[in-house]
Amino acid sequence: MGAAQQREALRREVLARRDRLPAEERRRASRAIAERFWGLAELASARTLHVSLSTGSEVETGDVVAEARRRGLRVVVPVTLVNERRLLLAEFEGPETLVTGPFGIPEPRPEGRKIVDLARVDALVIPGVAFDEHGNRLGWGAGFYDRLLEGARPDVPIIALAYEGQIVPAVPPEGHDVRMSVIVTEQRVIRARAASRVARAGRNPPHPPFAKGGRGGIS
Repeated sequence: MGAAQQREALRREVLARRDRLPAEERRRASRAIAERFWGLAELASARTLHVSLSTGSEVETGDVVAEARRRGLRVVVPVTLVNERRLLLAEFEGPETLVTGPFGIPEPRPEGRKIVDLARVDALVIPGVAFDEHGNRLGWGAGFYDRLLEGARPDVPIIALAYEGQIVPAVPPEGHDVRMSVIVTEQRVIRARAASRVARAGRNPPHPPFAKGGRGGIS
């Protein structure tokens, strides 16, 4: 089985495991993850925080967003440009300003949307399907976040919020993948052991096409 097939099999396996978690268990775990997240030293000097707005069975990020705003941080969220296959960042100004965007992901409505340059972001909280202790990440396969993260400042921490069941022994890397700096689960904080932010898997292949099947996302 090649790396692409291994990644797709792992994606299906971890998504099925995540989807089987009862809603109340996901809520409890998400609250524990949010508490651990706010204890990170990497956030001490952050003033602008990117947070992906959760959907489906993902770790719920509503509490993280609410606490960030309570602390006076500027929160930015992704806007999906499907035709351009990239993400913009826009300021989050409250749930009442959101509309349902591509893939069912909430995003600020176009009218009055305040775009924020990635260079102004001090920490990035992003989604994913599976992770390993080296910081390797498996998303949906469309490459939206990999493109975004390639442009992040080298000093900016890239943080994943995940249930413990999303941590796997190894994620088969692709050449364009960007590793996580920190992964926060309901049980622990994992600081990536890899020396390089960019994963290496021989030759760098092009970004893959959109993930096949009825489900999908921008990760």
